[in-house]
Amino acid sequence: MGFRIRKTFQVLPGVRLTVSKSGIGYSVGVRGARLTRTARGQVIGTIGIPGTGMSYVKTLRGSSKSRKNAAPTQRSAPAQRTAPAEVEAPEVDGVPAPPEPALFAPRAEKKLYRALISDPNPAEIPRIGAAYPEWAPLCDTLDGLLAYRDEDFERAEDALAAAFDSGRDAARHPFIRRYAPYASVELELAPGVEVMLPISREAVGLTLAELYQYSDRLGLAIETVEQLEPTFSAAVSLAELYSEAGHHDEVVDMTNGLAAESDAHALLLVLRGRALRELDYLEAAREALKQVVNKRTIDVEIRLRALLERANTYLAENKPGYARKDLERILAEDAGYPGLAEALKELNA
Repeated sequence: MGFRIRKTFQVLPGVRLTVSKSGIGYSVGVRGARLTRTARGQVIGTIGIPGTGMSYVKTLRGSSKSRKNAAPTQRSAPAQRTAPAEVEAPEVDGVPAPPEPALFAPRAEKKLYRALISDPNPAEIPRIGAAYPEWAPLCDTLDGLLAYRDEDFERAEDALAAAFDSGRDAARHPFIRRYAPYASVELELAPGVEVMLPISREAVGLTLAELYQYSDRLGLAIETVEQLEPTFSAAVSLAELYSEAGHHDEVVDMTNGLAAESDAHALLLVLRGRALRELDYLEAAREALKQVVNKRTIDVEIRLRALLERANTYLAENKPGYARKDLERILAEDAGYPGLAEALKELNA
C-alpha cells in the first residue's frame, strides 16, 4: 500500500519526508518519546506507571524471554487536601505519584484505579470496559498493552484493534491525564532504534503494527501506521514496513535529504540504500550507505546492517573484492550476523 497524495514537511535542516493524505511523515519532539538502543533482533515493550510499583519489560522478537517486574516503591500516603487541583501529589524518584480518586468520582474510575494501580488485577480491566461502554476504548488500550506484555498476543491484538478502531486517543482520557501521565510504552521499531511513547493512540497503533508484522500481515501493519499522526516513530516504523514489503519507491520518497544525524536517521539511510539498490540505482545506493558505514558513533546493529547492504550492492555491481572487504568487517565484529552467511556464500559462488 503506497501513498497516493503527497506533501512534504521540513522537520530539521536538511531533513524532509514525503507523507500521505493520512498524515504519515517524520517529525521530532514527540511528547514523552525518546530514542534508545537495544540488542539485535529484539522487539521490546515496556509499560510503567512511576510511583505505583508497576514497571514491566518484555521481549516480542529475539532470544531473550525475560520479563522484569520492578519492586514496589515505598511512598507516603497522599496528603490530605480540600482542593485537589491545588495540591501536588507526593513524588517518587522525582515523579509525582498518582492521586487517589475523589470521594464522588465515577464508579468506573474507581474500579479502574483499583484494577490498574492500587490493587493490580489486569483481568478486571476488560470487565470494566464491558460494564461501562464509554470506558471501553481506554480499557481495551490498557488490556491490550498488558496482554502484549504477558505475550498473550491473540488477546493483545483483539483488544488493541478494538481500541484503534474506536478512533479514541487514551492520552486524552481524563483517567490517564490524572492517574498515569508518566506511563509509557517502549518498542523497538527496528534493530538499533527504540522509541518510548506515552500511552496513546500512537502507542496502540505501533504495537498493533508490530503484531501484524510478525504474523506476516504487512498490508495490515502498513495500513495501521499510515493512519497515525505524523511522528518520528511512525516514520521509522513505516519506512521499515515499506522496505520489508518491497515498496522501494515509497522508501526513497520518504528519505530524501537525510543525513546520519542519529541512529534513527542512519536506519532510514540504510533502508534508502537498500531501496535504491532494488531500483537499480547502485551508485546512489552506495552513497546513502556510505554515510552510515563511515560514522562510528552509529549503533553497531545499524552500522553492520549498512555494511551488509553495501556488500550486496557491490555484488550487484560485480565488484566482489569490495564486497569481500565489507563482509570481512562484519565477520570481525559479529560472525553470526543475520544475512552474513548467505552473502559470503553468494560471494564465494
